[in-house]
Order: sequence, then C-alpha cells, then structure tokens
Amino acid sequence: MTYFENKTIVVIGATGVFGSHVARSLHQQGADVRLIVRNPRGLDETLGRLPVAVASISDRGELESAFTEVSLGRPVDGIINCAGVVAFGAFNDLSERVGAELMAVNAIGTMNVIRLAGEGVNPDGFLASFTGVAADMAIAGMGAYCASKVAAKTAMAVATRELRAKKIKVLDVRAPHSETGLVNRALEGTAPKMPLGLEPQVVVDRVLEAIAHGEKDLPAEAFIVTKA
Repeated sequence: MTYFENKTIVVIGATGVFGSHVARSLHQQGADVRLIVRNPRGLDETLGRLPVAVASISDRGELESAFTEVSLGRPVDGIINCAGVVAFGAFNDLSERVGAELMAVNAIGTMNVIRLAGEGVNPDGFLASFTGVAADMAIAGMGAYCASKVAAKTAMAVATRELRAKKIKVLDVRAPHSETGLVNRALEGTAPKMPLGLEPQVVVDRVLEAIAHGEKDLPAEAFIVTKA
C-alpha cells in the first residue's frame, strides 16, 4: 500500500507537464485524483476519465467553485498546485499586461490556493506547490518572473505557519530547471540559453516522495541526481 492509496487529492494545473505527470503518478499509486485546469482542451487523454473542473487560480471565486465541484463539497486529503506562467525580458521591455499576469497567476494564484487549502484540506493533509528555483534567484532578463516567484515563496513560507494550527503540512517545491517545455510557452520574450534540465518524472517522483515522508521544504539542491 502506498502513502497516497485511497487519498483524495486535487491537482491544479493538470494540463501542464508537471501537472499531468503528478496526476498520472498519483492515480497509479491508488489515489482518488481530481483535476482543476484552465483549459480542458489541453488535458492529456490519459487523464480524461478523472473528475475535472475549470478555473484560473488567479480568480478566487472561480477556483473555489471548481474545488467545490471536483471535491463534491467535502474536504480532501491534499492539494498539489502545478499551475504557473513564465515570461522573459528586461523590465524596460516587459509589457504591463504580461507583468500583471505573472503576478496574478504565480503570486496571487498561490495565495488563492493557500486559502483554499486552509478551508478544504483535512487535518493531517497537505498542500504542495511548484514555486520553482526562480524564487531563489535574481536573473537579468527574468526579473518579473523571479519577482512573482519570490512572492509565491514568501506566501508558502507564511502558509507553513498559518496552516500548522490546522495540522496541514505545507511543501514548497523549488525544483531546478526541468525539461517541461515551459520556456517555449512564455507569455512574452525569449528564454536565455539554459543547460539541459531534469526530466519531469524525476522531479515528480522526488516531490511525491517528499510529501509521503512529510518533508517541509524542497529547494533545488534536494533534487541532486547522482549517476551510477
């Protein structure tokens, strides 16, 4: 029996690479997986039979309604937030619209998910969110993206304290660069040259292991892969 067997878990952002890998892995481990996505047409066909609701995490009302729909109005055992957007370019080049969307999804969206967890996760349950290594960096040409992730990291750090009283475990996932293809789906700008990243399934396996063992933080160095 795995840690996740028979647990009801909501995966937010299941149309993305991390989200779809997380959902499939949880399902394979016996979890009762429910999905919240922004665009259901982007959902992998292997996940098509799972309960799905539509919402943007930047809209608190939409998110709460979608959660109520997939959870059937009952508390769940965990929430994993895999939603996020990226943009590149110097501050002088970044459009106001894109800057606002970065903050709305990555920062305010994370805060909305935290609020959702506080109301909708069972005691001894968990909240995990993919913040990413950008939260620990300050890179020219990625300033707005990093800023939105720093805000998300801070929100998750505070959530760790606020949700402790409800016995809800919080895990901030700041995985290093991974080959999700997100850099090719930027809202604006062109990504700088990056080294080869980790395979998404390697990241997801490490995240699920951390949740199962009650780890409290998952920075980039926690994903070091040693070669045999």
